[in-house]
Amino acid sequence: MAFNRADYVKIKKEYESKRQKARDTVELHRAQVFAKIPGMDEICRTIESAGPRAYEAAMKDASSFDEHFAEIKRQTQSLVAEQTRLLLEHGYPEDYLDLHYDCPLCRDEGNIDGKMCDCMRKALIKAGYVSSGISGLCDKMNFDTFDLSYYTGEARRNAELVLRSARRFAEEFHGEGSGSLLFMGGTGLGKTHLSVAVAKRVIERGYYTHYCTAEAMFSDYRAEKYRRFDDDSPVRTDKYTECELLVIDDLGTESGGRDVTPTLYGLVNARINTGLSTIISTNLSHKEMMTTYDERVASRLFGEYLPYMFTGSDVRMQKLRN
Repeated sequence: MAFNRADYVKIKKEYESKRQKARDTVELHRAQVFAKIPGMDEICRTIESAGPRAYEAAMKDASSFDEHFAEIKRQTQSLVAEQTRLLLEHGYPEDYLDLHYDCPLCRDEGNIDGKMCDCMRKALIKAGYVSSGISGLCDKMNFDTFDLSYYTGEARRNAELVLRSARRFAEEFHGEGSGSLLFMGGTGLGKTHLSVAVAKRVIERGYYTHYCTAEAMFSDYRAEKYRRFDDDSPVRTDKYTECELLVIDDLGTESGGRDVTPTLYGLVNARINTGLSTIISTNLSHKEMMTTYDERVASRLFGEYLPYMFTGSDVRMQKLRN
């Protein structure tokens, strides 16, 4: 399990920046207070030296450590009370000299005892929505918003099966070897909705996921193929072969070209060989798939992907009529 590495690096830098900002703020506050309140700098230094003084006392005479420790504690408590009194007296909050973190649990480290803090996991999930391409979709297209009331009869039973299967796939996803899905059927039947729903849940569970339309994917491959030799910008197609779950929406609606079939076959084959999962949604039938691409592509998809047929009446049209 691994979040998008670029997202992880970005968030870690943001956390480092937050910690530095907290330290800089405290230093500024200390300078203000020391300049305004005589003797406050000495009070702060004495409070901060309590730990080292207790350690030094223990090293000198372990037998009387408890006595020394109790005295140091008493002195420190008295100084803290005096510090608070002076701050309030001069119009400052009593915690004006304390470090303030966005997350007091991990102190903006992102980890607690070697385990990722919830605050960082939430930040990575939010970043994952953006980098995966579903940030504008996942609020409306998730498992909870998949409305079965738009399906009736056999189509309803089929939609229930597909929904259960898609949810199970997302919940049981474990990275390499999780398998791939092929969503087929006419327009407006929920293929994109469940594709995004799976992607959202897999991201939340900590896996590197990327969503794209077929048109956008082929456009990236073309741009990569024909870019200038002196163009040192980041490779735009790495994400398609590196992400743990790739979702390709609307296969068959992309602009044609001689490069489409070999590009698709190469990507599908590479991901199968490395055990990486893919979800492809398409309006094409098996016969149309063979006509649009070729037998090799169709063979890989129908031989290696678990197919689900979406049936019923166009949900988008039903919503417009309502």
